[in-house]
Amino acid sequence: MRDIRYIVIYVILVIAHIIMNNFFDLARYFLICVLPVLIIMLPSRVNVLWAMVIAFVTGFVVDFFSTGLLGLTSLALVPVALAIQPLTLLILGGEQMARGEDVTFTRAGISRIALSCLFACSLYFIIYVWADSAGTVGFWSALLRIFLSVVLSTPLCVVVAKLLRPL
Repeated sequence: MRDIRYIVIYVILVIAHIIMNNFFDLARYFLICVLPVLIIMLPSRVNVLWAMVIAFVTGFVVDFFSTGLLGLTSLALVPVALAIQPLTLLILGGEQMARGEDVTFTRAGISRIALSCLFACSLYFIIYVWADSAGTVGFWSALLRIFLSVVLSTPLCVVVAKLLRPL
């Protein structure tokens, strides 16, 4: 039952992200994205290889239906999926990870969830902005875009994490 709830919320948030990309281009200097938290909150049964496949397909669908370059979101989201095990180790520790427990707020706490969202958003936006600018944007402008995007997206990702795993 939890997996069906997770899948429904996952699809709704991906559709909401596509709509937000298409109709609400907020600013040039920041991006708002909740896709990294969708990947790091995948159920523990999903291994890293399948997480990378899910991340690639999600990124491709978002790029296909929004105004982005095809493959740009996938390029930034797949390394987040690759970092799931270190993030889970950071959040839950080795003992809970060995038991295969899912990441939840009651087990991890808001500080650890926020730290993992910060790390995932940072990784995502560093790769996304680096690939998106492709050397055409100055260093300080790109750094400002990364910083503002991480600062604005991390709290939103924490809220989405609470929505995905409420217990």
